[in-house]
Amino acid sequence: MKNQNTYDLIEKHLFEKKEIALQHLTLTQYEIKQRLMLSVGKVLDDPLCFDKSIIEFLVGGCGGACTPVSTSQAYRDLQAIKKIIGGIQLHSKSWYRYMIVEGAKEAFEIAKEQKDGKGMAAALDKIGKYTRADKEDDDFDFSQLLPPVFEPSDDVTLLENMQPIDNLEEKRKEFRQRFKKKMENTITDVEPYDTKEPIS
Repeated sequence: MKNQNTYDLIEKHLFEKKEIALQHLTLTQYEIKQRLMLSVGKVLDDPLCFDKSIIEFLVGGCGGACTPVSTSQAYRDLQAIKKIIGGIQLHSKSWYRYMIVEGAKEAFEIAKEQKDGKGMAAALDKIGKYTRADKEDDDFDFSQLLPPVFEPSDDVTLLENMQPIDNLEEKRKEFRQRFKKKMENTITDVEPYDTKEPIS
């Protein structure tokens, strides 16, 4: 759970009530959850809204419902919002595709009972289109591809292959001394001169 991306964790509890969500999220994470929920709702209400308007919405505190955030934080939130909306749209699309195929199967059975060749062909054409039976199988379903969500952190323990340094303060002092000595040896004094006189 410690290494889990904050946005992934929030997405799991996105539509839960406050008392339930706070059993899994910190107060800061819950505040992010509120911003994401309001922003997702805004995009679903107006699917053609520009990214810029979502950024302004977040920076402005989601219409006064949340604490305003910085522009950089708003862009991080925007990536998470797009991922969530992509998942919602993917599930909706799958449901509609299922309904269309089921309806086409029923239409095929009716056309078959009535010996309606054109109706059967139309139903089969619809089934073929929505099941992609007329196309070769893709090696990879690119509709499942979502952009990564990067979460910046100042926690150095998250870096891989980082080893703790024993006596860190001593090492720092040693480095400063070495650097200071090197600088003292390289700096040379120069004689002051009058800039009005030509340099010979």
